[in-house]
Amino acid sequence: LSSFAQKELFQKQMAGATGLMSFECKGDSLAMRKVIDSLHLFKIGCSWGGFESLVLPAMENASKEDQDFYSCGANLIRIHVGLEDADALIEDLKQALEQI
Repeated sequence: LSSFAQKELFQKQMAGATGLMSFECKGDSLAMRKVIDSLHLFKIGCSWGGFESLVLPAMENASKEDQDFYSCGANLIRIHVGLEDADALIEDLKQALEQI
């Protein structure tokens, strides 16, 4: 984004962007679990080096102290976007997020 404080540094050091991102679901860990369970194309996993799209409930089992340290809640989801069709992945995420 043009508003990113270190945009110039990013452009100087990077040739592109990663397909790894995180977001928190509104609600609690049950809402996060409902989203993950509703995904069809994203598989649960944490080996970000592959070609497939993966999802990980990042802080689901973390202690309250760890969640506070990382400034996130138990509803944090990490995803890795693989080589599947972009529109299909977007639709999969959309329908899963509509479940909450």
